[in-house]
Amino acid sequence: MNEELQHILVPVDGSEPSRRALEKAVYLAQKCGSSLTLLTVVDMNKEINSFEQVSTGGYIPGELKEKGYKLLLKLMPLIPDTIHAEAVVQIGDPAQNIVAYSEEHPVDLIIIGNRGLSGLKKILLGSVSNYVLLRSHVPILIMK
Repeated sequence: MNEELQHILVPVDGSEPSRRALEKAVYLAQKCGSSLTLLTVVDMNKEINSFEQVSTGGYIPGELKEKGYKLLLKLMPLIPDTIHAEAVVQIGDPAQNIVAYSEEHPVDLIIIGNRGLSGLKKILLGSVSNYVLLRSHVPILIMK
């Protein structure tokens, strides 16, 4: 099994389900000798309104990435030194970036938290974990 699970991708957003996903990823990485990548994607659409995005002319303020790195700095100490781990911050749509990252890098498993949207919210908004589940070619473990 070690050969099958060499690299685990853990998208994190600071929520409790994403923290549980990280805990499960650490557990599996210890058992299988896997490496981890923590990926946080700062959604520019939620951080900067449309008018401000136009006025930036495509420039992405450093504060956006800084917010992502601050989150990862809080989470990295939860990973034992015996596990090789890297932290990645991206800007854009979280769901699309997670799928793209898993296609562009050697990832054997994605462990992602589920925010637990239900009813009309789920229909209207969808969810990141649902998008990843439907579009990724990598096995996925969704933590509630």
